[in-house]
Amino acid sequence: MSKDYKNILIPVDGSQQSINAFKKAVQIAKRNEAVLHLVTIVDKTNDPDEAASIERDREGLFKSLEAHADKENLSIKKDIKFGSAKKLIAEELVKDWNIDLIVIGATGKGRIAKLVVGSITNHVTRYARCDVLIVK
Repeated sequence: MSKDYKNILIPVDGSQQSINAFKKAVQIAKRNEAVLHLVTIVDKTNDPDEAASIERDREGLFKSLEAHADKENLSIKKDIKFGSAKKLIAEELVKDWNIDLIVIGATGKGRIAKLVVGSITNHVTRYARCDVLIVK
């Protein structure tokens, strides 16, 4: 028995693993005729310089990912959120956007993510109330 996914959340930060997660989510969305929800989360408390960089680069990142999704005729929604990535991904966005699958990279781009490998991903897998696919 397979599950149909209709709303897929992909947190992206520009890291290679988040790009890989996006590409995997595109494949799943095509099979399920699902909507992709791209989100970049800026947490200014962890590393203000990194947060500023993500904020500056988000439009370029979104444009290239959106172009890839358009080639596949997929519906895509994109947003930037400010706050705790752990809480936003695992709890708030799942509820607010009716997410039934999160596709997330095993680790992120930032220095903090590299020091505490997979802390956000670990939290999401433990607390999200939907399926989670971790991509390397």
